[in-house]
Amino acid sequence: MKVAFITRHTPSNYGSVLQTFATQKAIEALGHEAVCINYIRTDELPENQAKTHLAVSRWNKNAATRLLYKVTQKPVFDAATKRFDVYRSNMLKLTDEVWNTPEQLAENLPKADIYMTGSDQVWNTVGTGVIDPAYFLSFVPDDKKKIAYAGCFGTKTVRDEDRDNIIKWLKRYDHITIREKSGVELAKSLGVDAEQVLDPTFLMTPQNWLDTLPKKEKKESYVLVYQLHPNKEFQTYSKEFAKRKNMKLIRVNPYFHHIFKPGKFVFCPPVEEFLWYIKNADYFLTDSFHGTSFAIGLNTQFVDVLPNVYSERNRSILATAGLEDRILMSYDDFKIADTPIDFTAVNQKINAERTRSAEILKKIIEE
Repeated sequence: MKVAFITRHTPSNYGSVLQTFATQKAIEALGHEAVCINYIRTDELPENQAKTHLAVSRWNKNAATRLLYKVTQKPVFDAATKRFDVYRSNMLKLTDEVWNTPEQLAENLPKADIYMTGSDQVWNTVGTGVIDPAYFLSFVPDDKKKIAYAGCFGTKTVRDEDRDNIIKWLKRYDHITIREKSGVELAKSLGVDAEQVLDPTFLMTPQNWLDTLPKKEKKESYVLVYQLHPNKEFQTYSKEFAKRKNMKLIRVNPYFHHIFKPGKFVFCPPVEEFLWYIKNADYFLTDSFHGTSFAIGLNTQFVDVLPNVYSERNRSILATAGLEDRILMSYDDFKIADTPIDFTAVNQKINAERTRSAEILKKIIEE
């Protein structure tokens, strides 16, 4: 069967590309054809990214700050987009046609046997602060099969103004699975049954990911930081952490303004090299959900700095792995990583969940 899935594949970050790639591979591993619906919202088109981010930025104060933001940030977004367009082209099987609105999708439905919502905050508000019905498969006719694998709300609640529509859209699905425990509980509070499953990146085995890494030698010990959210305390902590470990601090990020933050900056490396840096780090500091996920999957000693928003994602996978003690509770705590993680126990838990999640994906596609 042909499975057409829609997910947040267009943001220029590693998690978006890797979870899309893993979803594609998981469907193919079951013997089915997978294609990612190339849906790019108008406000997420490359030429509009700076404007969209500005709308919800602290720089949106007056004409002067808005102009400064556009002048300085548009090149940042353009550079990341240029790199990630290459990564997406090399890794993802996208539809030839591109859609920008739910209405366009409904008018010219991608051809498939099954339509699927993928993962990565698909049911959260998007850049302009709205819920996008396309990620709820609103464009798919009632008589077509609709499923969700590892759907994500990003929060524990939905806004009152969105509640009725979300219930209506969710009730059209034949099967729903959700990534976070809190998301399953939220769905049930809306009168919708759902099962919890792993993020699609865990459906690939660690060896699958290791096989993609470049064959290059590690020349020195280092602390790696992968930071997505503005947090000066995290920046200061990472610098001091590396100093106390007497190791080089390396900062990897797809946006080149991070060159001004602590650490030797590695700008937007290829996806495989990004994973190489995580695998070979002596210590890994991150506020990213997918950073946390790959630290777990690749058995890297790590510290999780919960972001101020959407931290439920990190908490959920840490609970599944039994690693809640890796959450940094104080920026004065430099001993959190002194006790190495026992990955034998962690791997047993993840392997069991991987098997269960893959079986659920097979069931919801084929039954």
